[in-house]
Amino acid sequence: MAEKWIQGAIKRPGAFSAKAKAAGKSTGAYASQVLKEGSKASTRTKRQAALAKTLSSLRRGKAKFLVPLVLVLATAAYGANKTCDGSTLTPAPMTAPGPTPDSINARGLPALLVQTVRTAGSATVVLEVSCNDTAWAPIGNGTMTVSAAAPSAVASVLAPTCTYRANVTACTGCSVTVLYSCSGAH
Repeated sequence: MAEKWIQGAIKRPGAFSAKAKAAGKSTGAYASQVLKEGSKASTRTKRQAALAKTLSSLRRGKAKFLVPLVLVLATAAYGANKTCDGSTLTPAPMTAPGPTPDSINARGLPALLVQTVRTAGSATVVLEVSCNDTAWAPIGNGTMTVSAAAPSAVASVLAPTCTYRANVTACTGCSVTVLYSCSGAH
C-alpha cells in the first residue's frame, strides 16, 4: 500500500535519475549538489532532489510513520481549504514564523505525508492538527528541522483525521516551502 502513495508523489518517474546520470553523478550525490546553498538548479529540480533524499531515507528506514493522536473531539473539519490532491501548503516560500496559509482535510485516507524543503537559512516546522479549526495541537514526532546540513525533512500521519497544517515555529533567515501528499487520494 505504501508504494501507491509514493507513486502518486512522483510526477515524472526517472526524470531526476536521468538528470543525475547526465551530470555523471549518482542520484544521491546529484541531490546533494542541487540542494546546496546557492545552487542555480530550477525549482522543479530542487523539489525532485528533496524527494529523492526523502525516498532514500525511507528505504533506509530512517523516516518513521507516526501514529496520530486519538482525538475525542468532533471529527468535522470546518476550515480546511485543501483536499489531498498533493500540492503545496505555501503559495510562496515562508520567511517568518507562523502557520501555513492553507490547511489539509485528509480524513479517511490511509496516510498523509508533509515535507518541508528549505532554500535558505534554518527553520523548525511543526505539523499540527485541529478538529474544530481553532484549537491546534502539535502532532507527536511531527517536528521538522531544516538547515544547510539537512535541507529537507518529512513527517507523516497514518489514518489521518480532522484538519492539518504546518506551523513555522523558528526561522533564522529562512525560506521554506511545505509540500504534502496523501495515499489513496487519486
